[in-house]
Amino acid sequence: MTGVVLYADDHIFVADRAESALYEELRKDTPVLGIERIDFIEQSTKAIGSFRAIILDWQFSSDDEFEDVGEELGIKSPISQGSIKENETFTFLINNDFYSLIYIFSQKDVEGSETGRKLKERFGNRIRFKIKDEDFSRQNISNVKTAILADITEWEEKNRNLSAPIRWSEAINLSIQKVFKELSEATDNWLKHIYASADADGVDPELFVIELMQLLLSENLVQDENLIEAICVEGKSPEDLDSLKDLGSYQKSISKLFSILTYSKLKEAAPIMTGDICVLDEHSLGIIVTPECDIKYVQSNEAYEFELLTFRKDSFPPILLKNSSYKKGQDDFDSFKDNRKDGIRKLFNQEIPRLHFLSSLPLNEDFNLTVVLDFRLASKRVKSSEVKKMERPLKINSPFIQQIRQRYIAYIGRVGVPALSNHSRDWNLR
Repeated sequence: MTGVVLYADDHIFVADRAESALYEELRKDTPVLGIERIDFIEQSTKAIGSFRAIILDWQFSSDDEFEDVGEELGIKSPISQGSIKENETFTFLINNDFYSLIYIFSQKDVEGSETGRKLKERFGNRIRFKIKDEDFSRQNISNVKTAILADITEWEEKNRNLSAPIRWSEAINLSIQKVFKELSEATDNWLKHIYASADADGVDPELFVIELMQLLLSENLVQDENLIEAICVEGKSPEDLDSLKDLGSYQKSISKLFSILTYSKLKEAAPIMTGDICVLDEHSLGIIVTPECDIKYVQSNEAYEFELLTFRKDSFPPILLKNSSYKKGQDDFDSFKDNRKDGIRKLFNQEIPRLHFLSSLPLNEDFNLTVVLDFRLASKRVKSSEVKKMERPLKINSPFIQQIRQRYIAYIGRVGVPALSNHSRDWNLR
């Protein structure tokens, strides 16, 4: 697997230190970015996106001179300073989302501590620990390098599914630079002009600019042959379902996956958008289906109204019973024959024009909450002033919100026509 390794250690550029020798050795075999300050690591991960691996010291010091002299005299640095720096390392790891192998390489045994347990809980199999023992010296640095790279390669081989996401990250970085380059060649003030155009049309200009950039990025990504090949290889890789020890856990994980694809959790300060799910009361919620181009206009006057499609959290079981004679939580679904299972599963195909099923709504930890929109009864208009006060925990992502709006518009726009008589049908069939 290709990619850049980030090596962060406060002694990486100190002459005659083993850390400096390790950095130089690593550079002979793989691209390496060296960082000596803990506060620079976060900036690097945000700027570059993803790394093949992050080799990270645990104890950073801002007073290297004291530490080096103290080593010669057998005196350790003050505990309070080391503790603060350790807290910074832990805070960086806990508070940042990045998709790389994390390789803690330190004199301290972090793995066996409560901190190590929390890190394992946070990153799972994406974190490794190695102690700088007596073998970590400039004389033995080649062996240390070989062992570290072997650990990284072994982890990569066990996690081949990471190759596509890492390639994806690389493709995004390259594509977005290409997009920005082309836009700036047209005019240096490209963002200002796009913003002004959106603002003049009455849409939210900030969101419009972001959405437009996403579309341009997508148009470039679909032409990246290496990315397409990586997706194809991973997508067609075999999966051994027969060896599953816990089918329930597997099904839950797949439901969580599709829940993440369908819904996004909203921050408290997130702007109001089409697809936002608003809490109406303890049992009911509503989805904003007002077009994105009208959101800014509706917000401009507290008396104007948003259009919501409402649903109850308990709307699925009665619909399930009515359409398939299945009592969820009482009947044993696993005992049904395949043809009956398939008949019940078809409800999620959205084949009933009046109803829309939203599955795996992340309002519980099991990702098995399904709700139903009844287009005949769901529509509700709510004043802008009220919507602004509502809790909006989730948003339905694209293209799922567009599907809901399209199906809703089709339902309310239907036209009744006279039914064809059986005589006419029979005559056309002869």
